[in-house]
Amino acid sequence: MSEWHPAIQADAVAEGTPCPLLIGDTPIALYRLGREVYAISDRCTHEPEVRLSDGFVDGDVIECPMHQSCFSIRTGKVIGPPAREDVRAYPIRIEDGTVYVEL
Repeated sequence: MSEWHPAIQADAVAEGTPCPLLIGDTPIALYRLGREVYAISDRCTHEPEVRLSDGFVDGDVIECPMHQSCFSIRTGKVIGPPAREDVRAYPIRIEDGTVYVEL
């Protein structure tokens, strides 16, 4: 059963800068794209010990710092190899300025 978890104040998530968080045992990263905030897994599916939040943001894409796999920040879909598996995207909501992530 999934639950909503308070994560961070929405204004702390800056455009173009990944915001890594650990919610329980789950590493996620938040990203701001314009007025929207997105949450995806913070582990590359090609090299799971590598944090995507250490990578490079290019528009709505995060590039893994290890082997340059690319993922959509909006959906978690793999865009470029060597990764072949999507990263998980998490539903978020913002209430009273706080970002909540559903795990």
